[in-house]
Amino acid sequence: MSVTQYKFSNAVSAFYEMNSDAAKACLPAHLEPMEVKHGLGIFSVTAFHFTESMVGEYDEIVLSVIVPPIVTPGGTWPRSAFYPFVVGTSTEASRLHAIERWHLPHYMSDVKVDFEDQGKKVAVKVHEAGTPIMDFSIETHKWTEVSQLYQCFMADTDRKFKVDITMEGQFTEHEEELGDLEIHRHAMTEQLIDADVQTFPFRELWMKDGVQTFQPLETL
Repeated sequence: MSVTQYKFSNAVSAFYEMNSDAAKACLPAHLEPMEVKHGLGIFSVTAFHFTESMVGEYDEIVLSVIVPPIVTPGGTWPRSAFYPFVVGTSTEASRLHAIERWHLPHYMSDVKVDFEDQGKKVAVKVHEAGTPIMDFSIETHKWTEVSQLYQCFMADTDRKFKVDITMEGQFTEHEEELGDLEIHRHAMTEQLIDADVQTFPFRELWMKDGVQTFQPLETL
């Protein structure tokens, strides 16, 4: 498998504290949640608008638990490592592509991701045919051009996978706790309803006009 690239106009992400037991319940047995402090894991939500891909233009929402990365001696330390426990997309083609190529668990109906760019703030609303799923917002800090390494873990029945992902684009990040989060009752969010997810993020990230590059999938 060669590298796979996706171009996007927006990638909006936020990290929130959550109950560690709830975080662990979202993970396969071989992974443990990263903790910000004892008893508190990390929930991550990331919303994308992809403008170019192997399956065309689409929106995506990724709900993840942050886990420890795998680093080889002398290797680059990833900024974060994710286990996506559910992914939603706006097209069937993008779901089938990600399931077949990346073994990612998906909500199997179309969802819509609306981005409201207010300059120093972006608000994201995720819904299915008007039924709300999740609303969150973040604010900006200083914008810089970056190239950053991340890791993503996946599991498929008795197989375990990892992929390295490079994110490149205009980027802003801070830990000023200026954003917010509202989780609605929906099939996509059922693992979060009683997970004591904090309503404001401790880390806010926004990348614009970028490229997401997946390295070949590794079997662990």
